[in-house]
Amino acid sequence: MKPSLSIVAMLLLLGAAVFCAQRWGRETGRAACAAQVLEVQAVLRRQNQALNAMREEGARRSARVGQALATAQAGQADAQAAAARILALQPEGDACRAAEALIASEMP
Repeated sequence: MKPSLSIVAMLLLLGAAVFCAQRWGRETGRAACAAQVLEVQAVLRRQNQALNAMREEGARRSARVGQALATAQAGQADAQAAAARILALQPEGDACRAAEALIASEMP
């Protein structure tokens, strides 16, 4: 028994429709995937820029902290030297008079 021409034509049309649907699905999937890749790349680029900005800010803050620490250490050394001078001036007794004498000696 030979299939009729209309059945063969319908099978061919069905095959063509399936082929076209598969191809359209593949192309649509590729386009969607490409769009997602571009979106993720944009997000990663923004995150990288934000991270670089945070690194730069961290470096600036670290430099300011280092400067403040150096200033504090210099101030501490000056205070210790002044205390040593006060103690050296103090013959016996009153540290207040020795401090006043030191301050008066360093005033212009």
